[in-house]
Amino acid sequence: MNLIAIRQPADELDTVSPETPGGGAGEGMSIIKWVVTFLVRRWLLIAAVAAVVASVGFVAMMMERPKFTATSIILINPSQDRTLSQDQQITGAELIPASAIVESHIEVLTSPMMMARLVDSLGLATNPELNGGVELPSTPPVEGSPEAAQFARMRQSIINAVGGAVNVRRRASSYAVEINVTTENPELSAAMANRLVDLYMDYQVEARFQTAERANAWLSTRLVELREDVQRKEAETERFRAESGLLSTQGVLFTEQQTSEIQGSVLQARADLAQREAQYRQLQQVLQSGGNGDTIAGVLNSDVISTLRAREADIARRQADAESRYGELHPTVQNIRAERQDIRDQINAEVARVAASLRNEVEIARARVDTLQGSLGAVRGQLAGNSEALVRLRELEREAAASRTVYESFLQRFHEISDQGNLRTSTTQLVSAATVPTRKSSPALRMALIVSIAIGLALGLIAGLIAEALDEGFRTADEVERKLNVSVLSSVPKLRTKELKALPENLRHPAGYLIERQMSAFTESLRVARTSIVYGQAHGKNQIVAVTSALPNEGKTTVSLCLARASALSQQRVLIIDCDLRRRSLKEVLGFEPEIGLLQVLAGEADWRQAIFLDEASGMHVLPLRESRFISEDVFGSGEMSKLLGDLRNHYDLILLDCAPVLAVAETRVIASLADSTVIVARWEKTPVKAVRTTLQQLTSTRDNVLGIILNNVDTRVPGYSYHMGSYYEA
Repeated sequence: MNLIAIRQPADELDTVSPETPGGGAGEGMSIIKWVVTFLVRRWLLIAAVAAVVASVGFVAMMMERPKFTATSIILINPSQDRTLSQDQQITGAELIPASAIVESHIEVLTSPMMMARLVDSLGLATNPELNGGVELPSTPPVEGSPEAAQFARMRQSIINAVGGAVNVRRRASSYAVEINVTTENPELSAAMANRLVDLYMDYQVEARFQTAERANAWLSTRLVELREDVQRKEAETERFRAESGLLSTQGVLFTEQQTSEIQGSVLQARADLAQREAQYRQLQQVLQSGGNGDTIAGVLNSDVISTLRAREADIARRQADAESRYGELHPTVQNIRAERQDIRDQINAEVARVAASLRNEVEIARARVDTLQGSLGAVRGQLAGNSEALVRLRELEREAAASRTVYESFLQRFHEISDQGNLRTSTTQLVSAATVPTRKSSPALRMALIVSIAIGLALGLIAGLIAEALDEGFRTADEVERKLNVSVLSSVPKLRTKELKALPENLRHPAGYLIERQMSAFTESLRVARTSIVYGQAHGKNQIVAVTSALPNEGKTTVSLCLARASALSQQRVLIIDCDLRRRSLKEVLGFEPEIGLLQVLAGEADWRQAIFLDEASGMHVLPLRESRFISEDVFGSGEMSKLLGDLRNHYDLILLDCAPVLAVAETRVIASLADSTVIVARWEKTPVKAVRTTLQQLTSTRDNVLGIILNNVDTRVPGYSYHMGSYYEA
């Protein structure tokens, strides 16, 4: 991989890194970058999990037995599903949304009750696909026995299996409902779908009839109560009417009728009195003014007086004729005068009689008016006395009328519901009957593949996220600096097996690769680390550098050896000292067996020059350990190690101390305190952050000389860990 990661110190990065304009956009890009990096980093795990899960899922789906789905469609008419008429709805059923009505029908269609009826109707308890291979006994056991409980459980399991085979759903937002039945037998699927529709229609008719019967039974009882209530209230009204004397004829109270009649009579009597008084006054006026008989006759309108006046006129003509013929003293004249006087006396007597009669009639009329007014006053007093009783009577009449109205309404509804119960109609209409399916509905190859891949990818992503969450190692140099506040000196790329196999057999290790591929990114990363170490401090010189790690198997010996070789190839005098008493890694990598080692030099048994081994490939010097063993003595804490390092300063430009892991060996902290600086090697994505943090704390407790961290074994093919240099370096 033609990649290399070149890092600057953390303090320099803080001064030269420009602020990202637009925090929101920068954060969004960071999330996108993290997602892409995560997918590239975990693609192998995600792909492996997805492939395994998709393969297993697809095979499992394909091994399923083929199933067939039959579909029947029904149409629901909610307007017929009413026991009361529209104007008698109390709860406002017309306001119930259509979705609620359709969903209610669907709930009934998929209810255990309907499934049980379907099982009994088609004898599905004997179907091996639905009964699980266990048939129910032909006769149910005795209720309450253990066999009855087992029978109920077995029957319920069959009902549940049938319910699982039935799927009822609404078509869009219409009143159409689709009934799908899926089984291994296409004929059985069609039969179940059609039979379920028939059973549901029968159930609706039955429910409608039962509802009508229950309503009629309740209405019958209620009608009896209402009839008795009407009779009681009407009887109470009539009884109160009779007790209070508020009798009526033709819908009018007798007192009111009597008052009306008396009022009419009073008016008539007053008119008659006025007439008679006027006639009598006129007669008196005529008599007082000395009116003649004709005038009186006209006033009295009397036939007798008129006849007498006619006779008087005739006698007057005779008198005039007799006087002209015989003279006034003639007996005939005298007789005629006497006759005329007699007529006048009769007229006067008649006038007197008529006048007396008129006066009597006036008195009688006046007395009649007085009598009628007295009667009217008495009747009015009686009517006023009956006002409270009349109010109570009106109240009783209203209550009786209201009870009768309710009774008549219930009686009418009773007859209507009786008619509805006799009409065996259903609110459901069959639109399309189920036909025997000719094509299997499952398993569907395309859908099975899509579902398997989707589930596999989902589980793969979950596995990748879990691995990401459980990964406690470092992924980027920025992450190291952010979590530990320590700069990364270099990121050493990972060497792959195919890259090492291209080398001679005796050089198939990182130190040999560095010699053979001096223009590679791996070698350049070691040069970067050397530059960071040599010029890592502003004051003083990093001549003695301790190289250690937090845990074993971090690659710190390989990094130390490669760093020493890279420095030696840069024409520096370099010495690497093997300070790991429990392992002899340097001599094993370089392939030699020393006779004198570091422990012999510290013990004063030999001079350090006698123990030096020359690496001919690079020109570096090695001070190895002769043997690996545990030493209870503190050889590094004594003055001999300090004296040795002081002597070596005068002969070498760079001295690397290959130390044991800090958390595994106690003397590493002593060795690190003798060095000018300490470099910690951490393996990419492997070394836990807590382990490195603890190592830093322990090293700082003895001497604060940690220069930085070398991130080892970095997979440069994963984006986000290094800067791409294209083909600048040779592989």
